[in-house]
Amino acid sequence: MEDIAKSLDLNWALIITQILGFIIALWILKAFAWKPLLGMLEARKKKITGDLSDAEKIKADAGKLLDEYRAKLREIDAEARTKIQEAVGEASRISAEIKESAREESKQIIARSREELARDIAKARVQLRDEIATMAVKAAEKIISTHLNEAEQRRLLDDFLKEVDQA
Repeated sequence: MEDIAKSLDLNWALIITQILGFIIALWILKAFAWKPLLGMLEARKKKITGDLSDAEKIKADAGKLLDEYRAKLREIDAEARTKIQEAVGEASRISAEIKESAREESKQIIARSREELARDIAKARVQLRDEIATMAVKAAEKIISTHLNEAEQRRLLDDFLKEVDQA
């Protein structure tokens, strides 16, 4: 082995010094750099884990809120449908009342019109009877005041009938 070391021109003192220097450098790095570096990495890991758990909590809360909003929307929708149905029912009831009121009013108007027409017809009959009576009295006066022959009586009767027709 010594032959190999001499053929490679190895300096054992230098190699041991370099190994000792490397171990000391490693120990210094471990003491002053590695521990703080690992501490920072561990802190970062804990922060990320905490952030993820917070995000999960927020997501769960958001899911609950979404479910609550959907339930409220369903309630509002059901309430709106109920109110619309009530309004339609009320409108139908009012429509039926208006129609019934219009029917009653039209019946009353027709009944009043018939009563008025009956009174007008009765008045016209009374008036016609009075006019016929007046004409009859006038015709009788004429007949009584003059003594007429048959031709004149016929002529007076025709005049009387013409007056009745005109009335």
